[in-house]
Amino acid sequence: MQKTLTLILAIALTICVSPKNTTAQDTQDWHLQHLPDGIRARIGKGEIKGDIAISNGGKRLAVPCSIGIWIYDAETDKPLDLITGHTHWVTSVAFSPDGSLLASGSVDNTVRLWDAHTGVELHTMQEHWHNITDVAFSPDGKTLASASSDETIQFWDVKTGAHLQMLEGYSKTVKSVVFSPDGKTLASGSNDNMLHLWDVQTGTLLQTLEGHRSYVNSVVFSPDGKTLASGSSDATVRLWNVQTAELLQKMDGHTNGIESVVFSPDGKMLASGSYDYTIRLWDVRTGKPLRVLSGHTYGGVNVIFTHDGKKLISSSKDDTVRLWDVETGEELRKMVTHTQDFRSIAFSPDGKTLAGATGNNAVYLWDVQTCALLRTLKGHTKSVNDVVFSPDGRILASGSYDATVSLWDIKTGAALPALPGETFGFIRVTFSPDSKRLAAVDGGGYVYLWDMQTGLLINKMKAHQANAHSIAFSSDGSLLASGGYDDTVRTWDGHTGAPLLTLEKSLYSVTFSPDGKIAASAARGSTILLWDAVSGEPIRTIEADWRSIYSIAFSPDGKILTHGSHDGFVILSDVHTGKHLRILEGHWGRVGPQSVVFSPDGKILASSNGGIVYLWDLKFAR
Repeated sequence: MQKTLTLILAIALTICVSPKNTTAQDTQDWHLQHLPDGIRARIGKGEIKGDIAISNGGKRLAVPCSIGIWIYDAETDKPLDLITGHTHWVTSVAFSPDGSLLASGSVDNTVRLWDAHTGVELHTMQEHWHNITDVAFSPDGKTLASASSDETIQFWDVKTGAHLQMLEGYSKTVKSVVFSPDGKTLASGSNDNMLHLWDVQTGTLLQTLEGHRSYVNSVVFSPDGKTLASGSSDATVRLWNVQTAELLQKMDGHTNGIESVVFSPDGKMLASGSYDYTIRLWDVRTGKPLRVLSGHTYGGVNVIFTHDGKKLISSSKDDTVRLWDVETGEELRKMVTHTQDFRSIAFSPDGKTLAGATGNNAVYLWDVQTCALLRTLKGHTKSVNDVVFSPDGRILASGSYDATVSLWDIKTGAALPALPGETFGFIRVTFSPDSKRLAAVDGGGYVYLWDMQTGLLINKMKAHQANAHSIAFSSDGSLLASGGYDDTVRTWDGHTGAPLLTLEKSLYSVTFSPDGKIAASAARGSTILLWDAVSGEPIRTIEADWRSIYSIAFSPDGKILTHGSHDGFVILSDVHTGKHLRILEGHWGRVGPQSVVFSPDGKILASSNGGIVYLWDLKFAR
């Protein structure tokens, strides 16, 4: 009599082995701090998600990211604290004038006040109904202003957290707010292409400044309060007379939209950070450019001056914070380095190493036990979309939008001869179980099959009408499956690439069970299809009840199927019954393609999102 299989999943709060002689303030053990329930460890610090802030005196740097707010020592660059409490990405931070408080705004629609030295949450302010885009303290530190995608500005009492008043009348997102030095006026920039000046005491609209041809992303007063600077998506910086609303200067030079503008402490210089990845310094009196600072590689650049005005600190979506010499324009150092969102993660065959492919053109290797970064593999010229170890543990392959599959020697990290594509970048790559063949799919819907011993292309197949998005070998290597945006899964002879089956209703992911008998694919919407890998006959469906399943994976014993969703959940389901066993919560935002994977021994589940990887310790009992 066949026994009924009961699967019980226990989330064990087992911690990684950390290096000896470390404390809570050492960088080595931050992967163990502030973890959501049930997570063994965290790899990565999270993507930088908003504007940075420096405390009065310049000793502490706040960096908002996808898991909270990192506080760094601005002189040594060492992390001092990770402030958590928001339930989604943090988009904006600001220190109070005396440096004792930190304000933050988030995609969770809340504004929060923290003790800047202890990280203790003091107030949570809830009046906005959409993302917070900016927060700013009044000069006396008694009032906080917050801007939002809900097209309003809210004022808050800093001491009590009480709501004071709302400024409305906008037709689009308010992007930036700043108080005048005397605290009497508030300036705002918004997606209606205009700047607005408000009377803080009465909430009356004083002036509307027009001239920009696109979103006004950043506004700032000069130290004397007489001039207002604005940066726009129209790639211009403009200076305005606050009293008369007259346009004083229009500064051209950037080749893409402006993310931020800031005056130097003496008011003689203006810095602007742009989506062209550069920082430009301008003479305020003449409007003439002084110098261009180049080094960032992605996203809009946020800038702040140090308090002596001799240095500039910048951050961007390349997930670095950099320090610059204002006089020479020289980049002095990278103060902070985070990782961009992982496009793919993979365990080595022995389970000791985790690889991650990122949007900053690199592949990272971590020690699973200590969570220490082992190696960074660089060579791709565009985003790396996928990474996979060969089953024999000798080679790592990475596919990129630069239309190459790079091969790396695992022991040395040395680059091996790459496998070239054609027009389209590679989306996914996979090895055959015997490591003798490698398959890849590209953005044009083509499947490539190479002989790894000769490096020669065995076959190139037009698989999908739209982007191909997943590729997998069966356990014996006889079958190859690809999934595409044309809502089909196609199977091929794993040795020759000859076409076999075409199945409909698929999207994003396709994978085989460890015994090769079952194939699973994520369908459009929230359904997983299980079907016979050889005949294509349907076996069952698993309804996920969550939007857009991006990533699916079988446990090594084939009894569990895990999938990541658009809503940030990782769900574990029984393959034989289709029932959900556990819902793992901890991510904010979607868990993307190739972002959930079991370790070879089935004891760890890794999931990635927002520039971090969570390691879940899983124990299954029968």
